[in-house]
Amino acid sequence: MKKLFLSFVLLSITSFIFAQETFEVKGIIFNQSKQRVASVNIENQRNGRLATSDQWGTFSIEVAVGDSLFFKKDGFQDAAKFISTKQNLVIYLNQGITLNEVIVKEKSKAAEQKEALDDYRAKGIYFNGNPPLLFSIFHPLSAIHELVSKDAANAKRFGNYISRENAQSAVDIKFNKRLILEHTSIKEENVAEFMYYYRPRPEMVAKWNQYDNIRYIQDSYKKFVKEKSERDSLEEIK
Repeated sequence: MKKLFLSFVLLSITSFIFAQETFEVKGIIFNQSKQRVASVNIENQRNGRLATSDQWGTFSIEVAVGDSLFFKKDGFQDAAKFISTKQNLVIYLNQGITLNEVIVKEKSKAAEQKEALDDYRAKGIYFNGNPPLLFSIFHPLSAIHELVSKDAANAKRFGNYISRENAQSAVDIKFNKRLILEHTSIKEENVAEFMYYYRPRPEMVAKWNQYDNIRYIQDSYKKFVKEKSERDSLEEIK
């Protein structure tokens, strides 16, 4: 009887704790001019709950600490907010300005790379150091030059460098200090260590959407916390 009573008490306490996990968070959404934004779609990544901001830009949605909310509206960049405490939210949506700056920067980088490759081509070095068979037949001198010249070797190395550089740039866009701090409760002094151990491979990020991106960061952070705790415990024993 006593065991049954204790089980009932534990079950009641557990139920109470879980009942306290979720709460309603309220917020307001502004644009960059500090004007309220209506009809913004809000989604809780964990449970799929949806909400929409009203004509005054306000909203409410059920969350728990550790959840991530996504904010979407045509004409604005998507935004996300990590729920770390029980407090009301103020969200600012950008109207594409930052995105345009990134695009311009990437185009500029691509233009620089193209200019360097064009310089090699101007010297008669084609196809990034690998001329096709038909080209070798109809342009034998250029083909020989392509295969044996020092410039050709440099062109091929440069082409490989561009591929690696672009792949790592794609990783940097989806795995960086700003995103990690925004979507986890990590201390800033631990960010560098976390990024070192959990930096994703280029082929991984190539398949990610925004949801996959944030889920990877949050799942990796949980592993990081657990492993760091284990390492710290071992250090104390030593």
